Amino acid sequence: MESSIHRGGDPIMNNSLSVEYALHSVSILAVIPGDMTVNIKQLAAFMGLAPSYLAKMFTQLAKAGIVRSSVGSKGGIKLGRPAEDISFYDVFMAVNGRKHMFQCSNIRAYTLGYEAAPGMCEIHEQMWEAEEKMYAHLRGVKLSAMAATIHSKLTPGEQEERLDLLRKLIERQS
Repeated sequence: MESSIHRGGDPIMNNSLSVEYALHSVSILAVIPGDMTVNIKQLAAFMGLAPSYLAKMFTQLAKAGIVRSSVGSKGGIKLGRPAEDISFYDVFMAVNGRKHMFQCSNIRAYTLGYEAAPGMCEIHEQMWEAEEKMYAHLRGVKLSAMAATIHSKLTPGEQEERLDLLRKLIERQS
């Protein structure tokens, strides 16, 4: 059975598509040459996304210091700090916030054989522990390493081809 996440169904986590788009966006920013400036509209066209949607995400990323923008004829968006200083956790938190994946409604209070017990529901406790392990993993994934891995899967010709496509989008929309 296919996952609904990849088929446009209900996401498992809040804003999962926003997190995906944000991670891909900053990964692109991490590998484009320093002399190349791209704006949100151009990046959105390159990624096949709605500029308004990407703009909302970039507002959140900018508030977190992950990206910065400049205005003017050479204005655009760039990483706000070096890619090696940005973790996937940083991006996740900027876009998703500290929303928990699991929401406990204390259903155990309504089940047969339930006896009141102090503390957190055992299921809730396990889900929070899993969430904390995921966050620990995301803290260890640096944008620089992931961007390099993604970029390395392309041949040098494919890398240049994609950069040329982005350059053409920039020229057309300038």
